[in-house]
Amino acid sequence: MKKNCFILSVFFFLPIIVCSRTLENEDDVVDESRATVFLTIEDAVKSAMENNISVKDAEFALKNLETRKKYSWNSVSPTLNLAGNFVDDFENESVRLGFTGTVGLGLSTNLYTQIQGAKLNYEQGLITYEQSRRQIELGVRKAFYNLLYQQENLKLQKQSLETSFTQYKDNQEKYRNGQISALDVKTSQVNYQQKKPTVEQAEIMLENSFATFKQNLGIAQDVEINLRGSLDDVLKIKEIRFESLPKADVPAPSVRSAEKNVEIAKNTLLSNRFSAYGPTLSASYSYGKEKQSNADDFTTTNRLSFGVTIPLDGYLPWSSQAVVVSTQKNTLQSAENALEDAKTTVQVQTETYLRNINQAISQIESLKSNLELAEETYTMTLTAYNYGKTDFLSLLNANNNILSAGVSLKQQAYNLISTLLDLEYELGIEFETLLKGAEDIESF
Repeated sequence: MKKNCFILSVFFFLPIIVCSRTLENEDDVVDESRATVFLTIEDAVKSAMENNISVKDAEFALKNLETRKKYSWNSVSPTLNLAGNFVDDFENESVRLGFTGTVGLGLSTNLYTQIQGAKLNYEQGLITYEQSRRQIELGVRKAFYNLLYQQENLKLQKQSLETSFTQYKDNQEKYRNGQISALDVKTSQVNYQQKKPTVEQAEIMLENSFATFKQNLGIAQDVEINLRGSLDDVLKIKEIRFESLPKADVPAPSVRSAEKNVEIAKNTLLSNRFSAYGPTLSASYSYGKEKQSNADDFTTTNRLSFGVTIPLDGYLPWSSQAVVVSTQKNTLQSAENALEDAKTTVQVQTETYLRNINQAISQIESLKSNLELAEETYTMTLTAYNYGKTDFLSLLNANNNILSAGVSLKQQAYNLISTLLDLEYELGIEFETLLKGAEDIESF
């Protein structure tokens, strides 16, 4: 019995010793000799913001909108033309050569709405760009914690495999001493062999997840990543109430985007009205010289003209311009409805996330107790088995219960942090604000 307890203690405490030694040696960010990169979650986010393709594409889209805003006044820029002509009149045996330069200028009443529209589109682009970055950051943070969960799961699966192997070897010794039957030995062997594929599958899933993670962060696939983080901090979170949520300086991103859409729709309606009812001013100046071969003097063109165009079709309800104005009114009403719906959606989503978060917190407390009970049960069952007071199947079930309880606890911790991140994304507050608040439990 002492021998078995010693072996069990080694397998339970060995990972802790190895982990502490690893943390002591992780003073450098990069170990070039092993091509290993040590990453905190903030390091991962920074790398993604610098290297992720989607972030770069969002930057290009924002730059295009910025250029359009910068030169949105270009509709009033003068148009310059230079024309030349050459005519050879074979019948009259004369040649004519001339050049003409023209400067034109047009001014429409919707110039203001064009400039304002470019400005509003750029502001909407800023919101979209910010949301694109936050969406990438959300994905990176979730992937980081998912990798931590998969590592914890793999560690628990390996510990269970080692325990099964130890029990199998111990049962062989007991069988040789005539203490147990051959069936118990065979059962322990099958149990050990059945757990091997589970460990292998967990290893493959972890490797695949790391490959995708490296791609999103712009890290070469041949570089090994060592994550600095833990799911244990999540287990400290207590109940979160709606009134205790951090207050953002601006409305939620989805509401801000809907508000900007309303402004854009109003500006478009005003622009359509200007086009339907407003006059258009035009001015042009041309100067030219022309010389014929059979004439001594140059012919000069020097002309300045002004014009105004007043559209009348807009006053006819069946005209295309009037239809455009009427349609845009409906578009504006739709944008206003979408804004109200966005406000309601944020409130509903926030309450839904809070209910899921508090339910997960409650389940975590239950899973903690379940894990403690499973560990105590296994210890007692192992003692009873060593004294021949119970069968091997009972011991096997007790060991499996520890594995199941441990995996369930870590999985629920990952689900909780994922929901917290979703809530922070929805509200537009800084990521992990709610997790950091776990250090001050009284604030919740």
